[in-house]
This record gives sequence, structure tokens and C-alpha cells, in this order.
Amino acid sequence: MFERNGTDHMNLSDIDTELYILGIKYKTPHDIYAITDDIISRFWFTYRSGFAPIGGPSGPTKDTGWGCMMRCGQMMLAEAYLRFFLPAGRYFRWRPNISDPMYWEILNMFIDKRHSSYSIQQIVQMGNSEGKNIGQWFGPNTIAQVLRRIASNEFDKQVHVHVAMDNTLALDEIRKLCQKNSQIPNLIKKSNDSQTTWKPLVIIIPLRLGLNDVNIEYIDQLKLCFRLPQTLGFIGGKPNHAHYFIGYLQNDELLYLDPHVTQIHVDTTVISDDSSYHCDRINRMKFSGLDPSLALAFGCKTESEFDDLIMKLRQNLPSRPMFEICETNPFDALAEKMDQHEALSLDSDDDFELV
Repeated sequence: MFERNGTDHMNLSDIDTELYILGIKYKTPHDIYAITDDIISRFWFTYRSGFAPIGGPSGPTKDTGWGCMMRCGQMMLAEAYLRFFLPAGRYFRWRPNISDPMYWEILNMFIDKRHSSYSIQQIVQMGNSEGKNIGQWFGPNTIAQVLRRIASNEFDKQVHVHVAMDNTLALDEIRKLCQKNSQIPNLIKKSNDSQTTWKPLVIIIPLRLGLNDVNIEYIDQLKLCFRLPQTLGFIGGKPNHAHYFIGYLQNDELLYLDPHVTQIHVDTTVISDDSSYHCDRINRMKFSGLDPSLALAFGCKTESEFDDLIMKLRQNLPSRPMFEICETNPFDALAEKMDQHEALSLDSDDDFELV
């Protein structure tokens, strides 16, 4: 079930360890079946071939070799949609021949059709506005910005994607964007929480946690984020080789879903076969092998979940956190100083790209 670089298999029955997967704690070998059930229930988006051409009749019909970060972004965002719109939330468990119409609606938002909300076609076309050509590899910041722009137009704006730049989470910006009366689906309106004034929120924080390698002082902070119930994991990996990281083992190994498998396009709006969108295998790698550029994400269905997330981050992140939490954006004040001709130097978004 566990693989290292796709070759080294780990026999869970021979291991006694603790691990976390997207906020849930497990222990082997006792929880082997629960772990497998959890992993196979996550959406697994991989390279595909045979889909509708991107950008015209002569455009590419497969994304092998360049679409891995896009697929990781799809997996991370789809995880949020499962939590927001399925009654079981994080505890949803997939079964073959599942009949829940909301599940199929979510899956169909991500399949490779031109008009699907988060299809590879939509992502690539939106990437043009971020300066990316068709067939060009995305970095974690680029896919974050693309998903934000698509989410602002799709699905009646029911999910807001906020990208926190400059390593800063400005709380007033998020509350202004989410505390709005909006068209909320009946499924969410039935919640006991005050959903009518809060739009379900995905926070993506592009980070660079070192120069060439991840600074070891940030490893415990990444582990902390995996233990929080609001975590959506993070996307990153190695230069031009992206993975979706969903947890970690106690022995300092990351757990991830790997998009580097090319499968034939399956149109689930026509064929009710979603088996290729789920996988019971998970890969592992050392934290030390991680590229320092990544994008961390959290999902908050309600305002109370958001408040709880901020409280736990403030209580547990050390004095030198990998990102700052501020009531107001400090860069707004700096921008005012720029208008007054005061010198200011800020990092470019390009610093977040894997090179």
C-alpha cells in the first residue's frame, strides 16, 4: 500500500507507527483497513490522454509530462468540495457504484471536458492570463492563482478561494470576502451554523521555506498543519515533478498522491465509471527531499471553522512561523509609503515557482 518513489513497498502489518492523513490520526498495524479506506476515498487526478484538444483542434489531447501540478491542484480543491458539499464531510468514504448525485456533480466539475468547471482545459486557458503557454509547466503559486480566478466565476460563487501572498494571512481581507449573503445550496443551508453569511472558504498559502532545501525549522510546522482538521494538505514536490501531500509518518516521511500515471480519459457524465479516479496506493518520501516551494491549503466550511483554525495556528506556530497571521495586511501600509516615494523592496511571485 505504501510506496517510496513507486518501487519500495512497505508492509503495514510489520510496522508499529503513528501517522496523520488530512487531520485524522491513525496507528499501524491496527488501522490498516481504515487507512486504506481513507486513501481510496480521496479523488486521484492523474495525467490523462484522449481528452478534447486544448486551445483548438490541433491542441494537445494529453497532459503527460507537464500537467502534474495542475492535477495536484485539482486534487486539493476537490478535497475541499467533498468536505463542503457532502453530508459526511471529511469522513466521506467512497464505494464502487456510489449513487450520491452530489458526489457525481463534484467529480464532473473536474473531468477533462471543455465546459467542466475545473477541467484541464479550463485551467490551461486560465493559465494564459498568468503568462503560461499551453503545455507549459505550472508552479504552486500559478496553480493557486488560476484556481482562485476560476472559483470566482464558477458554481455560483459558492466557494471562495483566497490566495495569501507575501507569506501573510490578512484576516480582515478574508472576512470581507466571505461574510457576504450569497446563493448557498440547500445542502449547506440546512447546517446549524450561520452559513447564510459565510461563503465556504479555501485558503491557499504559497510559500518558499528555504533556498535549495526546506529549512528544518519548518518541518514541525508542516506536521502541525497536517494534524489540523481544516487541513487540505499541500502541493509541491520536486522541480517539474509535483505531488499532492496529504499526511506524514512518525519517522519524518511525507505521504502523497502521485499524478504521474497516464490514464485514458473517462467521461463520467456519460459513463458511470469512476474507478480510475480513486487509488488505494500512497507514496512516501523524506521531508529532506522536498523542494522549498509549495502551496499549503486549508478549508473552512463555516466561520466558526475559520475562527478555530486561526486560534489553533496562533497557539501552536512558533515565534518564527512559516507565514504570518495579521488582522490587517501590513503591505497596505507599505504601499501607501510607496506612494509617498519611500523605498520598498518586495519579493516577486515568481519566487514561488519551482525551477
